[in-house]
Amino acid sequence: MKTKLFLGIMLSSLLIIHGASALPMGSLVITVKPEKTSLEQNEIPVIYGTITDQAGRPITDALVNISTSLGTDKVLTDSDGKFRYQYTESVSPNQYIISVKAQKDGYGVGISKTSFFVKGIPSPKTPTFKTVNGDKIKQDPLASKILKNIEIAQQKQIEQERKLKEIEEKKKFVDEQRVLANQNLQNDLQAWLVQFDPFTPRNAYATFVIQINATLQDVFWGQFNFTEQKINDGLAAKNQIIQNGGTKNDARKAFIQKATTSRTEITKVNSDLNVRYGFADKDTQSKFDIDGKLPRYNK
Repeated sequence: MKTKLFLGIMLSSLLIIHGASALPMGSLVITVKPEKTSLEQNEIPVIYGTITDQAGRPITDALVNISTSLGTDKVLTDSDGKFRYQYTESVSPNQYIISVKAQKDGYGVGISKTSFFVKGIPSPKTPTFKTVNGDKIKQDPLASKILKNIEIAQQKQIEQERKLKEIEEKKKFVDEQRVLANQNLQNDLQAWLVQFDPFTPRNAYATFVIQINATLQDVFWGQFNFTEQKINDGLAAKNQIIQNGGTKNDARKAFIQKATTSRTEITKVNSDLNVRYGFADKDTQSKFDIDGKLPRYNK
């Protein structure tokens, strides 16, 4: 029976540690877009977005670096993982690309981009014209050149407006595709979590325990609960070190210190469980030493 109990403890420890290490925290996920994809010349651009983990949970106090044509600014996410950034002034007509980078200890860096454009074209300086009437225009080289430049400018403005309209339509299409892709991603993640559920440490251990004699199952679950609590204490200690600015090495040491189970602890847990579930009485268990052995007496 002792052999089965020891194997049960070792199996539960391996399952939990494997579960903890097989699911590392991945890169942050950034959802960002402008308040308006197309602005008039006098409007001030606004960018907003959300930072989440790979499972879609919002990340609080993530550091968000926003790089624009005016420079780079930093903001923090709120309790819902949201952030907002507003330009300090309006910008001239053009297309603008904004780069966003999100960071937080314990997660990989997230990177994303978005864009918007401001309608219109830069206003050229108004040239000084002299008045030329009738056929004199054809005879005046300067007037002919000016008229030709005006015609070229008009054609360029028409072409620019056409390109801006295409950009707006493409941007709308891309935004719709991103929303659809994000929905598909969330559906895939949810399906993955459902598929993974039978292989979580507790469910996998339940499959193991159900094959054991029913009278011993409570003892095995007592051992599992004890080991699971040790692992949780180790994870809590590791996260506390990271949140306080400690190194990964210090966090690893804190986890090992809290999660490691000594032979003495295992012996005591087995003893307590045997007494609790009627496999031994307290007086008999007290005769075993800290290593779970009966002392030898010389005659």
